[in-house]
Amino acid sequence: MALFGGAGKLDGVDNEWECIVVGGGAAGLSAALVLGRARRRTLVIDAGEPSNRVAHGVGGLLGQDGRPPREFYADARKEIAKYDSVRIVTGEAITAAAEGNSFRLELSDGGVHRAGRVILATGMHYESPDIPGLQGLWGNSVFHCPFCHGWESRDQPLGVLAQGDRAVHMALLLKGWSDDIVVLTDGPAELAADQRDLLAAAGIQIDDRKITEFIADNGTLTAVAFADGSQLARTGVLVASSLQQRSTLATQLGVELAPPGPVVVDAVAVDAMYRTSVPGVFAAGDTCAQMPQVATAIAGGSAAAAATVQSLLADQVGLPVPAWPGSAQQHWENRYAEKEQFWSGRVNAHLPAMTKDLTPGRALDLGCGEGADAIWLARSGWQVLAVDIAANALQRARAAATAEGVADRIEFQRHDLSDSFPEGEFDLVSAQFLHSTVRLERPQILARAAAAVKSGGKLIIVDHGQAPPWADAHVHHHRFQSADEVVAELNLSDRWQVEHAGPVTRDAVGPDGQQATLTDNLIVLGHR
Repeated sequence: MALFGGAGKLDGVDNEWECIVVGGGAAGLSAALVLGRARRRTLVIDAGEPSNRVAHGVGGLLGQDGRPPREFYADARKEIAKYDSVRIVTGEAITAAAEGNSFRLELSDGGVHRAGRVILATGMHYESPDIPGLQGLWGNSVFHCPFCHGWESRDQPLGVLAQGDRAVHMALLLKGWSDDIVVLTDGPAELAADQRDLLAAAGIQIDDRKITEFIADNGTLTAVAFADGSQLARTGVLVASSLQQRSTLATQLGVELAPPGPVVVDAVAVDAMYRTSVPGVFAAGDTCAQMPQVATAIAGGSAAAAATVQSLLADQVGLPVPAWPGSAQQHWENRYAEKEQFWSGRVNAHLPAMTKDLTPGRALDLGCGEGADAIWLARSGWQVLAVDIAANALQRARAAATAEGVADRIEFQRHDLSDSFPEGEFDLVSAQFLHSTVRLERPQILARAAAAVKSGGKLIIVDHGQAPPWADAHVHHHRFQSADEVVAELNLSDRWQVEHAGPVTRDAVGPDGQQATLTDNLIVLGHR
């Protein structure tokens, strides 16, 4: 994804940002703080529904322990307000989709915003049993996490509303805060004999009567009422709730979800850098957590923002970062890592002949690899923008350009050309052997390459006409397009002239010294 230029505006329809954070809870605001301190143009979209908004206080957060959530979030917003690159808007993002080099998000009020990166911090919806009186006590004397609420209920008569393995786990865990615990199964208990024995050994009773109501006095639980008319005095209940995505944005963006866990049904799958399966999309907080807590949400938001900043700088200045998991970039990073030098270091055979009569201007080298073509063009007087998907290839290309004394004539950018494309117009666009065994949207890329050629400029495409004899076996089963097929697929206007389109041969040497005569398809197109 490419960086955007210019500051985003909140009074327009097409607002552009470097990162959009969806969610104004602990994770989202934590991410916004880090992004603001990193001077990244950031929009936070806050629907105003943090998961702990009804809690009595923030439990277990160093420096904020027991503080009312309303105060906590108000102060967090004041801290973020010091950073003028961050804007917070109240609203709900209802649609999200990749669009060209960015992501497009639409709000419920019709506002549209775009960014090169998105951090999903939309939180989770807590699904709890539909028992009268329960929701009014949620987050206080009825809770889902003993680490967040156990201290306030210590040494009191408590219940655990759960079945099966979760009932056993939660009841034994709650023993750290109280000795008076009853498992409430709300009907016939799904407990094996050994589970009952384990609970009994810990002094935990089991009550399998049907619950009809949670009874409260002044907002605090006092008793649990049963269908037989009786009541059990309790001042707190730990509830086995399930967490589900509050928003559909993750699904709309196509990110992978983690396998369902005992608590979280559909957490977003992330790697150690909080990257989702979709390049450019990060996630933090409850939306990707198996253990929802404010402290971990803050930590996750901070880490996701730091990774986002590095991802942006990778595009902007070539900062080396780990390849996106499972991506085409990762494939090529791994390929280049196999050898200290992957290519020969010589300019591709057809480029000098096809450019010798051209007046040097601005050139775009697509798939520059370790930089041989870009360096040759720079030596010949061209100002070159060289792009590749692999950061380690670009690092080698920069080093080679510096060694050759032409680094001032070459700008290097990282792009997955299937998703993003360099901006600007060029006198020459060169696409040399732009093939890949992993995802590569060739028709789309070559169409964008043609669109980047100035009037009077040229597009040079060199393709394999056949697989080299030393190529991997599966490459020999790949059908390479003819030059005429490539030209036809471009569907060029009458402002283009086909100067050459056909096969040419060259002598080549394989990686182990093999000699061969190879057939390439050479296409030279002039833009009138």
